[in-house]
Amino acid sequence: MSEDKYRAALDAAAKQLSYRALSAKALRDKLLDKGHDEEAADYALAWLTERHLLDDTAYAESVVRSCARKGYGEMRIRQELTRRGVDRETAEAALAGFSPDRAQLVALLDKRLRGDVSDCKEIDKAVAFLQRRGFSWQDIRDALAAYGQSIPDTFE
Repeated sequence: MSEDKYRAALDAAAKQLSYRALSAKALRDKLLDKGHDEEAADYALAWLTERHLLDDTAYAESVVRSCARKGYGEMRIRQELTRRGVDRETAEAALAGFSPDRAQLVALLDKRLRGDVSDCKEIDKAVAFLQRRGFSWQDIRDALAAYGQSIPDTFE
């Protein structure tokens, strides 16, 4: 009987992973929500991790790549990793090599400003948009400079 609970948890975990990749924490939470006990959930996680079928490092790197392609900055990606159950240390390691794509930032600015840099309110809106996407002020400033907009001293 006790072997059945381990097998059931492992089957449920494998089924969840067949739908999409998950962090170990997210998978454990799903197993517990489905009614599996903690011991069986931990067994399933250990079994999958031992066979490299569950790897938080690879998962975090995948999330970073995916979010970067979508045009998100470092702060937003860090928030997404936390939301998905990736621990802080693994998230920081995955973000270690991340640097925002300036061409992508300039393209996002162009989409917002459409070449018109005369209206300060529109520039403010574009900056706020990039901040909501998780870009740092320095990255935004560099992108604005690359876009051809000089930042007034009063704007900082």
